[in-house]
Amino acid sequence: MEQKHPSDIFDEALTYLWVRLKLEEKGWKRLKKGDFKKRMKNGLTYIIEFTGRRYNYLDHETGEGSIEVNITFTICMGDDVLFYFRINDPTGWFQLLTVELQLNRKLLDSFIPLIQTNYLDFIDHFEDTPHEALQTICKPVTQPDDYSWIIRVDERMIENYGTQEQMEEYRRQKDLFETPESKVRQWMGMQIFYLSRGGDVNHAWAASRTIEELDTVVGKHVRAKKEYGLWTEMDEAGYQLYLQEQDVEKRTYRAWYLIGNPRNLPKEIVNQELDFRSKLFRESKEQP
Repeated sequence: MEQKHPSDIFDEALTYLWVRLKLEEKGWKRLKKGDFKKRMKNGLTYIIEFTGRRYNYLDHETGEGSIEVNITFTICMGDDVLFYFRINDPTGWFQLLTVELQLNRKLLDSFIPLIQTNYLDFIDHFEDTPHEALQTICKPVTQPDDYSWIIRVDERMIENYGTQEQMEEYRRQKDLFETPESKVRQWMGMQIFYLSRGGDVNHAWAASRTIEELDTVVGKHVRAKKEYGLWTEMDEAGYQLYLQEQDVEKRTYRAWYLIGNPRNLPKEIVNQELDFRSKLFRESKEQP
C-alpha cells in the first residue's frame, strides 16, 4: 500500500468535501492553498477556510499520526466578516485520521448536513430573499442547546440586508447578550459541551454525584465568596443556572464552573477545589 504524507490526507479531505457538497456546480472555486471561495457581483465573498495544525505528522513505521484541522465558513464584504459559522470540537481541532491512519470519512460525513443547513442553504435563501434568510439569525450569536456549532452575525449584515424591524431586534438581542445572565449561560453552556465530550474527564464520577453532595461543595464556596466580598452578578447568574440544572452530570460541570480556580479564598475552599478537580479529571489536574 502506498504510504501517504499528511498533505495527501489533507488534500483527500478537501476533495471529499468539495465533491460531497457539490461546490463546483454551484460556482465555487478551489484555491491553490486549498480553501474554497465564491465571489459575488454584489461585492460579497463566500469562503470556506481550512487551517491545519503546524505539527501534523504521519509515521507509517510506528503506526502513529495526527492530522488536525479547523474549518470556518464565512460571508465577507472586503476584509469585514459579516457572517461566521463554525462546527465546535472539544479540542478545538478535528482529527482527520482513523486509527488505521486513513482519512476519517465518517467524521466528514457528519459535517455535511451541518454545513448544508447552516451555511450553503442559508446562502441560497439569502441570495433569493435576504430579509427572509436573516429572520432566524437577527442576533449576534446563534447556537443550539448542545453548543455543537455557532453562528456569529455582524450588525452590518442586518443593517445592509435586513429590515428596520430586524435591525431593532438585533440590537435588542445584542443588549440581552451583554447581560450577566446571557454571558454566563453561554460560557457555562460551552464548558458543559467541552467537559461532556472531554477525554480526560471522569464522566462516570460526574454522573454519580448526588445533588446534596454537590450543593454542599458549591454552598461552601458561595458562602466564602460572599463573606470575603467577592460575590459578583456573574457568580449569582451562574449559581441560579446551577440550581435549575436537574441532570446530575451537567450539574457537576456547572458546580465546577462555580468553584474552579478560586482566588483569595481560605485554604479550606482551595483544598475543596483541588479535591474536586482531582476526581473530575482523570490524568491531568489542569482544567481543560
